[in-house]
Amino acid sequence: MAQAAISLENARMYEQLAGYAETLERKVEEQTQALQQEIAERQQTEVALRQSEANYRNLLQTANSVIIRYDPQGRIHYINDYGVKLLGYEEHQILGRTLFETIIPDIETSGRDVRPFVHDLLRNPQSYPQTDGENLCRDGRRVWIAWSNQAIFNEQGDVVEILSIGHDITQCKEAEEALQRSETKFRNIFENSQVGIFRTRLSDGLAIDANQRLADLFGFNSPDEMIGVQYATDFFANPDDRKQLIESLKRDGELQNVEIQMRKRDGTPFWGLYSFYLNATEGYLEGVVADISDRKRAEVALQTSEERLRLALTAANQGLYDTNIKTEEIVVNPEYALMFGYDPATLNTTKNEWIESVHPDDRESVVAAYHACITEEVPNYQAEFRQRTQDGQWKWIRSVGKIVAWNESGEPIRALGVYTDIDDRKQAEAASILEERNRMAREIHDTLAQAFTGILAQVGAAKQVLTDDLEVTQAHLDLIKELARTGLVEARRSVVALRPQLLEEGSLQSALHRLVAQIRTAAMDTTLYYEIEGAVYALPTEVESNLLRMGQEALTNAIRHANADEIRVELVYDRDRVCLRVKDNGQGFGVGSIPSSEGFGLLGMSERAERIGAQLTIRSQPGQGTEIIVTVDRE
Repeated sequence: MAQAAISLENARMYEQLAGYAETLERKVEEQTQALQQEIAERQQTEVALRQSEANYRNLLQTANSVIIRYDPQGRIHYINDYGVKLLGYEEHQILGRTLFETIIPDIETSGRDVRPFVHDLLRNPQSYPQTDGENLCRDGRRVWIAWSNQAIFNEQGDVVEILSIGHDITQCKEAEEALQRSETKFRNIFENSQVGIFRTRLSDGLAIDANQRLADLFGFNSPDEMIGVQYATDFFANPDDRKQLIESLKRDGELQNVEIQMRKRDGTPFWGLYSFYLNATEGYLEGVVADISDRKRAEVALQTSEERLRLALTAANQGLYDTNIKTEEIVVNPEYALMFGYDPATLNTTKNEWIESVHPDDRESVVAAYHACITEEVPNYQAEFRQRTQDGQWKWIRSVGKIVAWNESGEPIRALGVYTDIDDRKQAEAASILEERNRMAREIHDTLAQAFTGILAQVGAAKQVLTDDLEVTQAHLDLIKELARTGLVEARRSVVALRPQLLEEGSLQSALHRLVAQIRTAAMDTTLYYEIEGAVYALPTEVESNLLRMGQEALTNAIRHANADEIRVELVYDRDRVCLRVKDNGQGFGVGSIPSSEGFGLLGMSERAERIGAQLTIRSQPGQGTEIIVTVDRE
């Protein structure tokens, strides 16, 4: 019985132990599962952390900003790829080095010393959350970067690193500097302009802006005295001018070159040339003004002078013409019309009609003189020519004129001139020339012809007695010699009377010398050289005369048209030929490109050369001067 009780107790104990074991086993299993789950979760966290770190690193490396970490001593611990690329470094070339050794310049382009500022930032990064400045690239370039700075603290609250994120603002800075330069430039132009510049309110003309020149123009000491105080409407001599101006601006938006009479602060009138622009949206107009009072006074004086001239011409029975160079219309006074037999009330003419009325033989030279005047190659227009009258007759005229007005571009637009009837004088000159020719003919008949007739008679007489009486024959021969000498003297006297003035007192070389001396005296700004080579000998009078005239034409062209400052004249005597050379260092021209209306001088030289059997050579190129060479054989 007692054993049975023990066995029962043991059984209960085993049963109880088995329950404990089962519970323990279950607890162990639960703990194992929890541990496994914790391990799995930790692994997931580590993976996520590594992924987060990778994403963060990728973000840092691919960001379009410079990301850099450095310690309070400025030593660089990290820089991203963008920063390396922007600053031109390899990563190993910048890590471990300080800001001062790499990206901080000693002095900025502006002259600012940035090192003290950076030192203060390293000590107190919290005070500089936002900064900007120049940074130095490895190749010496400067870039402007705007920085956001963040201090990194340790557990004790000490700054251990500074994180800076920078954006490249170089282009913005350059644009700002360019804008500042542009504003400075235009502000200088505005303040120092020699024309008045203004902006006024459309509603009442209140001055909004003005420069110093405008203040001077209206009699103020400074623009401040005008801006916001004075009304532009008060300065119009005629208030209706502003009303018409505003109407035109509202219609067209802008106006150019409007002449308006104004008043200064003290009431003194003056004339202004205005250009306006209307800004209807903002309600103001702006523009520029120049004082043209002197020009207006000159115009009035010119009109008065012209009226006096017209009255004087009317009294002197001379013709007056007024040419509009642009439209080619010609206005003439009554005396001009009457001079050619036209009705003053109906005569209207143009440049082309005038040219058609000029005698064909004179037309080329007249057109050339007109062209030289309107292109301002010569200061005045002068010409003598024959012009057709209403009944078809030809009348000799002397015309003189000059340009009296130009447009704003400097182009001539108006010419005035005078016509004088010189027909009687020309007829008298022609009669005088005819009389002189008749006198010369009579003189030659009475001297040379008689002498040569006597020579022929004596030669006949000498032939008859040649074989009979030597003494008589000798007397005839002596008389023949004396008659020949007398005839030669008379021939030379007649020839001298017909030679050009410069050749009256000597030979070609001396005439050229006097011509060069005359031109040298007149053309003070031009250096002339005259040289003679070889043994001088006489040439036929016609040859010397034409050589002289060709040399004179070449010198005149060099002075008037070539703008030369050095001219050389050479006269070379060879055994068989003579060469005249005129060379200048002027502007030159294209030999084949001269219009016939302008090349009559060269044509005249060519005709003279042909007349004496000479060879004429013209060498010239634009900008390379001109050389005229005339060569003629001795015989």
